[in-house]
Amino acid sequence: MLRHWPVLTILLLLGGGLAARAEDYVVVESSAAEIKTGSMIATGTTLTIPDKARVVLMSGSGKTVALNGPFKGAPPAGDGSGDSSALRAVVAMLGSDDQRQTPGAVRAADVAWRNDVVKTFKDVVAVDATDGGDVCLYDPAAAQVTHNPAKPGTMIIHATDGDVAATLTWPAATALMPWPKQLKIEDGTTFLIEQPDQSEAALATIHLLSADKAKSDIERVAQMAEAGCKDQAHLLLAVIAKTAK
Repeated sequence: MLRHWPVLTILLLLGGGLAARAEDYVVVESSAAEIKTGSMIATGTTLTIPDKARVVLMSGSGKTVALNGPFKGAPPAGDGSGDSSALRAVVAMLGSDDQRQTPGAVRAADVAWRNDVVKTFKDVVAVDATDGGDVCLYDPAAAQVTHNPAKPGTMIIHATDGDVAATLTWPAATALMPWPKQLKIEDGTTFLIEQPDQSEAALATIHLLSADKAKSDIERVAQMAEAGCKDQAHLLLAVIAKTAK
C-alpha cells in the first residue's frame, strides 16, 4: 500500500538530513577586513575574499581550509562528523579576545617572541619560563622549557611545593631546552622562575591533559582553552593556520 506523506513533512525530513551532514567552520585567521577571526561560517555561505588576502577556516572535525584571494564562493561542505562542542569552545575563546586578526596575537606585548619561534606542536607544549602562566602538557616525561631566545643567561626554577630547585644556563639563539629532571611535574604544580635581569619572577602552573592520539587539532585547542591555557591554544591555532592549505 502506498503511504502518503505531507509535502511539508518530506521537506523537513530532507532538510534535517542535510543539516546533519553540514559542517560549520570557525575563522581562525583572516587578513580580509570583512571576515573576522572567531566568526562562524555555515556550510554554503558565500565568501568574498579580496586579492592577496587569506582566510583560514577550521571545522568541528579539525579539517582546515585555506582560501586565498581573489576568491568568491562557499567553503567545501563537510560530512557533519565534527565535534560541535570543540567548535563552540574555540568560537567562545576567540570571541573573548579583542578581535585581532591573527590567532597567535594574545598579550602581544608579552608573548610576541613565542609567535616568532613557535613552528610545531612540540614548540607549543613547553613550559614558558619567560612569561609563566597556565601551561598545558600532555607528557610530563618529555617536558621542555621555552624561553625568549633573545635573552640568554641564567635562570633558577623553584618547585613551590618543596625545596627543590634547578639552575639553567640559557644559550643565545635557543628557544627550547629539556625540562630539569629533578623538578617533578604533576597536575596543578606551580613553579617559580627567577632571572637575574628581571625584577619580577614568573609563575607557571601545570595542567596535565589527556594524551588521546585520536583527538583532532580543534579538540586539542579546545582542551587547552578549557584548561585555562589560552596562550597555548592561540599558538596552536597559529601553527595550524600557518600550515593550512
